[in-house]
Amino acid sequence: MQNQTDLDFQLEPRLQKIREWVATNITPEENEIMENHIKFLQDSGATEKILKEGDIAPEFNLKNQNGEIISSTELLKTGPLVVSFYRGAWCPYCVEEVKVLNSVYSKIKNAGADLVVISPQSFSRTEKQAKQIHLQYNMLVDQDNAAGKAFGLVYEMPQDLKDLYWNKFQNNIQEVNESNAWELPIPARFIIGQDGKILSVQADPDYRYRPEPLETVSFIKKLN
Repeated sequence: MQNQTDLDFQLEPRLQKIREWVATNITPEENEIMENHIKFLQDSGATEKILKEGDIAPEFNLKNQNGEIISSTELLKTGPLVVSFYRGAWCPYCVEEVKVLNSVYSKIKNAGADLVVISPQSFSRTEKQAKQIHLQYNMLVDQDNAAGKAFGLVYEMPQDLKDLYWNKFQNNIQEVNESNAWELPIPARFIIGQDGKILSVQADPDYRYRPEPLETVSFIKKLN
């Protein structure tokens, strides 16, 4: 039998519970809108734009939850860097991913790497989210999805999805992101080597599924 500590490190059971809840709280028509958009991203070649293993990762300098500017170049001086893009604190799947990454952060550090998570949400929302879960690592604000675009992750939401997010979930993405566009990144996790090359990419337009943080830890350990 697994103890609570083991469960703290597992993401998929948490995501499964959210998927089950959503399935019983949206109409078939609402579900079709979301499924169609995921399928569109999968079939449209959106993932082909995402940077791949062997590419040089773009440098970034972004504000963290404490208002400090965090430099990817500086972080890479001490070891590999895990860069995880998520949509925002309004997304329950993202919230759980951020929490589990927080649970495994010490394992990432002990393996010789560091971690940042990046979203386009406003600084005030980033600051609030980090405080609520006593975040140990840097949560970065990607104004207007600049870094997300550099990594090839960003898409614009179609009108039917905008309407659903606003009318059903009361999520005005423009307001949440303090931006002029309804744009979001495809959730993705990159592992970047000290030479700036991308060593691993895990990205899925189906935001309901995320890579296990412990898999990331295992990958980093193999680099040593």
